[in-house]
Amino acid sequence: MNFFERMNFKDLVVPLSLALLTTWGLHYFFFSKNSEETGIRAGQSFVAPKNKQELKPLNTEVDFIDVQRPGFATRTEVETHGARLIFSTDGASLESLEFKHLAGCPACPLSTIEAPAEVDKAARCFLVALDHETPYYYTLVSRQDVGDTTELLYQADFPKGSIQKKYTVHKDTYKIDLEIKLEPQNPETSKLEPRIFFSSPFVAPIEQTDVVSAIVSNEKGSLDKVGRDRLTVGQGWFSPRLFGTDDRYFVNALVEDAQGFVQRAYYKFADKTKLTSILEGPAVGLKTETCCNQWKLSFYFGPKESAAFAKVDNRLEQTLDYAGFFAPISKFLLAVLRMLYSYLKNYGFAIIAMTFLVKLVLLPFSYGAEDSMQKRADFDKKLRHIQQKYKNEPDMLAQERAALIQKHGMPGLSGCLPLLLQVPIFIALSRVLSSAIELYQAPFIGWIHDLSVRDPYFVLPIVTALGMIFQTAQKPGNDPKQQLSTVVMALVIGAVTANLAAGLALYICMFTWLGIAQTKLLAKFKRS
Repeated sequence: MNFFERMNFKDLVVPLSLALLTTWGLHYFFFSKNSEETGIRAGQSFVAPKNKQELKPLNTEVDFIDVQRPGFATRTEVETHGARLIFSTDGASLESLEFKHLAGCPACPLSTIEAPAEVDKAARCFLVALDHETPYYYTLVSRQDVGDTTELLYQADFPKGSIQKKYTVHKDTYKIDLEIKLEPQNPETSKLEPRIFFSSPFVAPIEQTDVVSAIVSNEKGSLDKVGRDRLTVGQGWFSPRLFGTDDRYFVNALVEDAQGFVQRAYYKFADKTKLTSILEGPAVGLKTETCCNQWKLSFYFGPKESAAFAKVDNRLEQTLDYAGFFAPISKFLLAVLRMLYSYLKNYGFAIIAMTFLVKLVLLPFSYGAEDSMQKRADFDKKLRHIQQKYKNEPDMLAQERAALIQKHGMPGLSGCLPLLLQVPIFIALSRVLSSAIELYQAPFIGWIHDLSVRDPYFVLPIVTALGMIFQTAQKPGNDPKQQLSTVVMALVIGAVTANLAAGLALYICMFTWLGIAQTKLLAKFKRS
């Protein structure tokens, strides 16, 4: 018998598999990371040092040229299908951004960017800052309305060169293009290092504490979302392909950088409720290796809506609170909610109507579940009687239990099926009702003036808890201990509902009481 005949097949496969796995692991974790010449990948995170070492420190400050204002600031208004934008010659910046027809209150426009105080020049949106001597006062060179776009061209001349900024506002989307051109006065002796500052969305009436988040495309191409309070001081990213901020309802983000302007990106902590995004570009002049001095960048400044994202960049869908596994269900329910609103003109009534529809869809499963649950209750009652009667006779207890199962069968879990079906619907709907901008400032009736915030008088949570207690009390023959546990659970759910948005609390309340009505109607139907 030679060597190959003595060799067991497993003895060959196992070592070979381990060798291949080890080779792959070494290549992936050690060699692949250094495969690029620079060793830096787009979206890779870093933490900059406080002194100039291997990485230069983050530059969040702006040194403006101290010159006299050349007259009053010129403000230019641009109207699109969904927003009103105001640009200013101060910093050639976006001074104001106001959205219309978004919230449940059509007459209540939402402003996400407002003009900063005169002393806070660096807070201007789309400010282009230089390492030294940043110009602040620009001249509006031209305005052109071309098709579905409006183009604004600004220019600033200063001792070390000139800056041109060209905005292209797309009227049918929430996309803004920004083209920058730098001209050093003497490229042989000076250089310009540009940075772009842009604001996070901020809706003043909405409580913004711990809401603003950083959004960054990582090395793998997916989107990382980090709350403001969880950001590391000094943290930055190399050449991210998507970078910006979002809050509960809006996104302000860079979505395209065709000429590779962004070398590094990081944030400035403006205050407790805001973040300023900073895009650091390449140096121009002083015999640098920069291939050009003109770049075009595209931004999305708009609401968190799937349809709006699809027109600009589908990656932004990952910012939605209802993105992920239940996203298809959430999108469908949101579409149904909007359709119902188009007829009822009140999102509260639309939520009630949608609750009816959900109950109607689950009715066939609920009908069979009622029988199954009743059989289970009867079986448990007889089993408890047997256990009490033969508690001191194990053999007789086993015999009687077997006879009971043979006669009535073991009740299945079909009674739990409606509950299992409700879980994905509830999760998907809760995410929609908690983050849909349609519910912002959307009134219902009486004391509920805004379905996006919690019930101010806790009426809905109390009515929900009472409904669950009433439902338990109506079931005859229930074990007192089981009734007590159900009452406790009702109080817990009522307390949880008290902290939910009124729109979601309304859904839970209606679902509870419709369940009571459904049980009574089914019982009456079976008796007849």
